[in-house]
Amino acid sequence: MPYRVIKNDSSGGLTDFTAGEGQRLVILSFGLILLPLRRSLLAMIDWVTAIIPFEHEPLFGGSVVKIAPDGEIEWEAPCRVSVEGSHEASISVKSQGGDGRALASELYIHGNPSKYLQGHNIFGIDDLNLLVKDTFISLCSELKLPIPEATMTAVEKGDYKLNRVDINHMYSLGNIANVKSWLRAAEYKSKTRHGRPSSKGGTLYWGKNSRRWAIKAYCKGEEIAGPKAHRLPERFNSTPLAEFAQDKLRIELVLRSKELDKLNLFEAHQWDDKTPRQLFNNYVKRIEMNEQMTLPNDVIHQLPHKLMSTYTIWKDGYNPRELMSKPTFYRHRRELLKHGIDIDLAVEKVDRSNVVPLVRVLEAQPVITPHWAYELGLVHAPPTKRVSNG
Repeated sequence: MPYRVIKNDSSGGLTDFTAGEGQRLVILSFGLILLPLRRSLLAMIDWVTAIIPFEHEPLFGGSVVKIAPDGEIEWEAPCRVSVEGSHEASISVKSQGGDGRALASELYIHGNPSKYLQGHNIFGIDDLNLLVKDTFISLCSELKLPIPEATMTAVEKGDYKLNRVDINHMYSLGNIANVKSWLRAAEYKSKTRHGRPSSKGGTLYWGKNSRRWAIKAYCKGEEIAGPKAHRLPERFNSTPLAEFAQDKLRIELVLRSKELDKLNLFEAHQWDDKTPRQLFNNYVKRIEMNEQMTLPNDVIHQLPHKLMSTYTIWKDGYNPRELMSKPTFYRHRRELLKHGIDIDLAVEKVDRSNVVPLVRVLEAQPVITPHWAYELGLVHAPPTKRVSNG
């Protein structure tokens, strides 16, 4: 059933917003309204760490050695080798393990397969097995490593371990200013079980230092115009890529080895074509967006005195958690949540004295790969989606 949310507008009147089933209107104290992302999305695999069983001549990119005070070597670990593909984008690999015949038994692959295969990661595909297989074949070609038939069969079946997988999707918000507004609002008005997000260099992180999973969000248009490591290569200047990325909000899910083990998704054959989208949707839904607004006076007066006091303290910008016992805080939070107030999320201070409050709707529309990307050969697509330019 649809529900209604009323908010004072700049003229002092009331603005009526109606949300359909499955949507939530998030009202911030300074009048910004966000529509959280709830649709089923086409995701993109943006980073993979894979360990492929593969007997080969060991690669040597140097090593890190720990030497004891007496001069004995305690341990030695090989460094990764950076391999540049045909699109001038690189990915890291290293040999590990041994078979007793001076051959390495595993190839460790760490990097962005989409960027390696395409030269950019503005968009891509969510076919994990295809990306890893094609990346593996390309790497072996660049490194002049022959691939035994048994190894190729195992890779095609997905018989290799995954230590990390990043999945992302992009959303269109109309312009860069709106993307920055979304990020700024989410910084103040969202949280996950990791707590409130942290912001660094224009990127918002939920669970940045978690050893299991994390989510990050940033403006893609701003990223590709920034530092060289993320900048769009000049050879793509004649394509629509830069313009396409300008108004895009990118949200990325990072799944590390412990979380992949927990989900029973630590081997590639355990993934199917629906897995990336399902995972992305399930974890992004864990971002709780605060939908609270100032309570009407009649509701405030009906609150028990203790709750009224806690609500007033919170509304004035203080942290109730610091002023009461933990059991009392969570009891009051539970009661106020029934009114759409979460005292675990801070109220940011806004000076209204010389500012006319604005009410804006920022609707983040999910984005799919444009058709011209296939026509121009800008996406490493499955065979069924590849378009001939001949």
